[in-house]
Amino acid sequence: MNQLCRVVLAVMALIPAAALAQIQVLGFEIGVATAADVKKQLAKQTRVTDAGTNKFTNGQMLRTDGVGYEIESLKDVLYIFDGDQKLAAVIMTMGKHRFSDIFGFVSSKYRLKTQQRPFVGDQFARLTAPNTVIELDAPHLGFSLEVRYIRQDLFEKFNAQTQQETEQKRKTEKGRF
Repeated sequence: MNQLCRVVLAVMALIPAAALAQIQVLGFEIGVATAADVKKQLAKQTRVTDAGTNKFTNGQMLRTDGVGYEIESLKDVLYIFDGDQKLAAVIMTMGKHRFSDIFGFVSSKYRLKTQQRPFVGDQFARLTAPNTVIELDAPHLGFSLEVRYIRQDLFEKFNAQTQQETEQKRKTEKGRF
């Protein structure tokens, strides 16, 4: 085998490893950290409460207040796990006035897919990273910004199930007329 073939094979062998790279948020790796890992680490810095079971993942959810993270105006953090107790999503709620700052932080690290940032109105941005979707959502009439890190498979499942529920609701509604 010549040298060029060896180099090409070596590079191709690295591609799956890069594709499986995970994203860290608040010190936890999406798709890798477990509920036990998160509880253990967070118990040192903030109060952790059980937030029930997620309807899309059938996994546990944990909630904390914004205390102990050293992030300005952070009010709430929801950790969502899958059935294997692996971290599937992190949803942070903070003051809406942080949109530009947070957008600057994430857009410098991840690939921007779409954004809506009018002077007045809803502000939204979606970015992508390996196996993860990052969304910033600040409704015009609200006071909060949601920053969502969602594993790609959960994001797709959520969208499919939501679309199915919407279609079912429309069929039911149509039958009433």
